[in-house]
Amino acid sequence: MLPSAPSFERLALNRVTFGAREDDVRKAKDIGWKAWVAEQLNPPEGDEERIAAHIKTRSMQIAYAVQLPAGKSPGWPAVDERRGLNYLDADLPAIWEMVSKTEISVAPNERRRIQQELAAATWIRNTHARYQVREFMADFWNCHFNIGRQEDIYGAASLAVFDKTVTRPRIFGNFRDLLEAVASSAAMLRYLNNAASGAARPTENYVRELLELHTLGAPVYLGVEAPAKVRLISAGAFKVNAGFTDQDVVEAARAFSGWTVEQGQDGPNGKLPFTGRFAFNPIQHTRSAGAFMGVDLSRHEGIQQGRVILDILAAHPATAEFVCEKLCRRIFGDMPPRAVLARAIASWTANRDKPDQLSQVLTAILLSPEMGAPAVKVRRPYERLIALFRTTSMVVHAYDDASDSLSDLGDGMFAWPTPDGRPDRDSHWLAKPANLQYWNLMFHLLDHPAFNTSFTDQTPAAITQAPAALVEYWVGKMVGYALRPAGMKALIEDVQAPIGVMAAYRSKGSTNIENALRRLAVLIATSPEFAMR
Repeated sequence: MLPSAPSFERLALNRVTFGAREDDVRKAKDIGWKAWVAEQLNPPEGDEERIAAHIKTRSMQIAYAVQLPAGKSPGWPAVDERRGLNYLDADLPAIWEMVSKTEISVAPNERRRIQQELAAATWIRNTHARYQVREFMADFWNCHFNIGRQEDIYGAASLAVFDKTVTRPRIFGNFRDLLEAVASSAAMLRYLNNAASGAARPTENYVRELLELHTLGAPVYLGVEAPAKVRLISAGAFKVNAGFTDQDVVEAARAFSGWTVEQGQDGPNGKLPFTGRFAFNPIQHTRSAGAFMGVDLSRHEGIQQGRVILDILAAHPATAEFVCEKLCRRIFGDMPPRAVLARAIASWTANRDKPDQLSQVLTAILLSPEMGAPAVKVRRPYERLIALFRTTSMVVHAYDDASDSLSDLGDGMFAWPTPDGRPDRDSHWLAKPANLQYWNLMFHLLDHPAFNTSFTDQTPAAITQAPAALVEYWVGKMVGYALRPAGMKALIEDVQAPIGVMAAYRSKGSTNIENALRRLAVLIATSPEFAMR
């Protein structure tokens, strides 16, 4: 008999994983929730050994036609082969060189291949990783520091490096360190155009998003000019204004001029190389930066001006509140518990200068009793898909359309075009037409060779002629507790219908049985209970 409500462990696990499985619930109960959290927050560096081995042996098809020489273009040969996920380990200069030759001696398909490999590897990691909190937080930070792949071809091509070397190594580290790693990354510098910022005309794109989206948040924007009396607060070693103005954006743009990448431009000693690597270029830096939020930047020189701004922003109380509220909303829903938010902010502030600051913040959140509160957060389409994979013991190989298959649902990989990242409010993901698209997508994917499992083998033989028991088995496996009575009744009626599981078992056709069980799993995955996390 299924329980009528989820256990604490299942509720808590679903909040910070891509789907709680029966084994996950069992382990959390066996070792205790505190021990489970401690283990999750101390993963090995890089991919787990078995994940790395799985990704290394995956391959995807790539094919394109020959391009004959024309003008100054030598063209390229035709390609039609299965190839490993080689771009995941390519360094930035190699990627930039390849992109620079696109449509000259390299087919555009090669540039797109980087996106395909990154998305395919992300699906594999999110589905199979033992350290699920790391996967959950990689998703969070990549959305918080959103970089849309459509804006710039070099920025888009740098996303695999960004994910591997910027966000993932710093998921549980120090926010100030993460902030500078993002600020000096090729992907962000190209996406928000700071790489082109010059001394004569500093660009404001990056610094405005740095203030409004990455750190302080729009609520502390004071307007074009500061009011006559501005409240001063402490931000680490600085006394600063409580909020920011348009003039602060101007001064920050001046301070960050010169934060660029090596892209063949003039440098202090001649042309810089074309590698995509971060460089502070004095020729692109203006020395006219003044007061930022009340702090005189003219007392500092060169790259240090930008670093002082990052120091201020990372230590500012508004940043603690803005980022912690965003993280708590991701875990608990549109209205996160105020007590949990207060604990997170307190931990953020107390551990501000520690190398494991973000791990400490997560500990404060994950050990809160509110982790066992009823689920009210809606899963995004991508989360529902990975939860389906996880709860049905799916083996995910490299899927060549992983980067785009959810784009029509607004949830493609690195596909949100604007710097604010995809919405994290339930209302955005509750559109009825999306449910039909999601239903069709799940059927399509379950039939694709990149995804392997046997629903027939997982179903105990003893229940194959018992409709209620069969439904309870799969609901228990995927959800962990009984659906609402109307939902359970509808499923039982469906398995007894002419196209249902019982008819398939009577026909003794293995393909029919497998397809009928997959249909049942998809029905469960479209239930309101499965849609919550």
